[in-house]
Amino acid sequence: MAPSNVPAALLLLLLLAASGPLRPMLSGAAPLEPVAVSLLAGAQEKGAVCLDGTPPGYHLQRGSRDGSGSWLLHLEGGGWCSTLKDCSGRRMSVLGSSNFMKPLQFAGHGIFDSDEIYNPDFYNWNKVYVRYCDGASFAGDAEGQAQDGTTVYFRGLRIYEAVIGELMEKGLANATQVLFTGCSAGGLATILHCDDFSARFPQQVSVKCFADAGFFLDVKDISGERSFWSFYNRVVQLQNVRQVLHKDCLANKDPTEVVSAV
Repeated sequence: MAPSNVPAALLLLLLLAASGPLRPMLSGAAPLEPVAVSLLAGAQEKGAVCLDGTPPGYHLQRGSRDGSGSWLLHLEGGGWCSTLKDCSGRRMSVLGSSNFMKPLQFAGHGIFDSDEIYNPDFYNWNKVYVRYCDGASFAGDAEGQAQDGTTVYFRGLRIYEAVIGELMEKGLANATQVLFTGCSAGGLATILHCDDFSARFPQQVSVKCFADAGFFLDVKDISGERSFWSFYNRVVQLQNVRQVLHKDCLANKDPTEVVSAV
């Protein structure tokens, strides 16, 4: 039972506020308009395309005031596809085609929140949310043929390189500090690309990489099988995940072992 000195109406208001919709009213921040998806320019010419051949996309919200020189760049997650059938099926979803990508609102999402009260460290940074549509952590470079004869494009590495290149032209190259992040499959991508990404900036620029839930252990499951290894091996072979891996490691280990050990 609620304490007698807390009116029921106020208690209800606080509960609703915690759930999100009333937060802008309580904090004084005006709700922001959703950010449209920006499709990569010249994607087909660069071969940097989603599984279905459409251009990849990202959402860019410009920073302001003392955050205008700071960038938060996030690689979206979404699991992996390890067979032609699975990857072909993704082409009919946001995980394989930009045809299904909708505007994104940077609110109520932790470090993406644009409200200073709830996200004082990053609220006014330039924020980039890179959509995931290749099925192999922005790391593959190959193609295959679906059962219907159409091409399935495994171009995650090219997507990463082309999107970063376009963002550099849009101001990322002038950043004073950058936080490079990703979650799940995007977290693994953050690990795989961290060294390359950091090397694109002068030494005086602070670049940090944060992989959120992106480390997957190569250990036996409860059935005694190395299921993660088997799954990753199919992804590595299908999508040719080699170029992002450390060359010294590849000299002594199988590519799948390198992916599992990053």
